[in-house]
Amino acid sequence: MERSALVTGSTGFIGGRLSQRLLEDGWRVHAIVRPGSDAAGLPDQPAFTLHVHDGTTQGMIAIMQAVRPDVVFHLASLFLADHQPEQVALLVESNVLFATQLLEAMVAAEVGCIVNTGTAWQHFEGREYRPVNLYAATKQAFESVLAYYTDARGLSAITLKLFDTYGTGDKRRKLIRILGDAVRSGETLAMSPGEQILDLSHVDDVVDAFLVAAERLMARLAPLNERYLVPGERFDIRELVALVGKAAGQPLPVDFGGRPYRPREVMEPIVAQPQDLLPGWKPRRSLRSYLPSLIGA
Repeated sequence: MERSALVTGSTGFIGGRLSQRLLEDGWRVHAIVRPGSDAAGLPDQPAFTLHVHDGTTQGMIAIMQAVRPDVVFHLASLFLADHQPEQVALLVESNVLFATQLLEAMVAAEVGCIVNTGTAWQHFEGREYRPVNLYAATKQAFESVLAYYTDARGLSAITLKLFDTYGTGDKRRKLIRILGDAVRSGETLAMSPGEQILDLSHVDDVVDAFLVAAERLMARLAPLNERYLVPGERFDIRELVALVGKAAGQPLPVDFGGRPYRPREVMEPIVAQPQDLLPGWKPRRSLRSYLPSLIGA
């Protein structure tokens, strides 16, 4: 029997890769986007359907009742490392209101399973909960809403908390891309002193985790509400710069200490313990093997 998925955030890097992987695995995929979203890079296949959400709860319910997916994959969010006052409403609307409408629609349509996306930034300095920024706080706020829907309305949920991700085709201004641009331009890149540690996962390892989580939800015997970290490999900034330079065949023009650390800089992400890892999943890709293609891109 053909499985169906509803994906939010399909226009993003990870959501796009997840949507493509689902299609390759034989799923029917439905994607929710906002009016005016850039859908140019989305799949053009009979098994892929695009739905435009009008911003209302009733509109979300109508989409969910028309689709009735086996699993909802919720990846849509607004990320702001440091917000401005005029962006508070946008953060809450994107990361709490939209997501809550999604849950309400699932209840109305009797859809039982959701894989939610959290962030390791909910755990500043390794704490059980200490948000790095308002973005991380809104992700935690939605987890509290999700707890109500799993406890009172019988939904089953797995939240995957992501660290930094990479992969070919990534248009985000992540550090690896910035370093690659420095290789090509030859211009000196002003950086922090470079003592912070990054936890980096290949996008396909992250997609694997979403699929493993979906299988776990569909095989459930009772409602679930579980949370897992999705770690990869750890490098400090100076080590990463050296690896990129080695892959490029030339040292990078970097000025360490040319800019200060950000306020509330994450110097070391939370360390995943065995109980924090999704059963049946482990990372399989190595950054070193992908760096030449990433720098070339």
